[in-house]
Amino acid sequence: MKRRKFLLLTGLAAGSVVVPASLYLLSPDVKQYAQLLIERELNYLKLEPGSVSRYVDDYFNATENNLVSRLKWKTMYYLNFNWEKSDQILELIKYYLLSSDFFINKTDERKTVHYLGLYSPYKSPVPNPFSFALYPADQVGEP
Repeated sequence: MKRRKFLLLTGLAAGSVVVPASLYLLSPDVKQYAQLLIERELNYLKLEPGSVSRYVDDYFNATENNLVSRLKWKTMYYLNFNWEKSDQILELIKYYLLSSDFFINKTDERKTVHYLGLYSPYKSPVPNPFSFALYPADQVGEP
């Protein structure tokens, strides 16, 4: 192999390793991507300013946040995944709605959605959205 060809192949190999790694390290934090995903999926709701960022901070502090999960979130954002294509996005959106007053307001899309606290079925301030406390049996209809 000639020296020029060797240098060209070495440069291409080094570039193919360095460029994606630098793009990954220089790109914004995964929390910003998750926030953008929530805002994009729930664009029909009036979200309280700053509530999505507070929820995302709480969500990622409570869950595992390693290199692989960060790579998954960034990939899902750049490939324009939505809740139908990804269970992680569906879970993120579902827990945001459960952590807010959306179900307390009986899913009224005209009201502003406020973040109350991270949802936990055992110690959450948010009641069960399917309980009869929010929707009495006479309003649900005939079984």
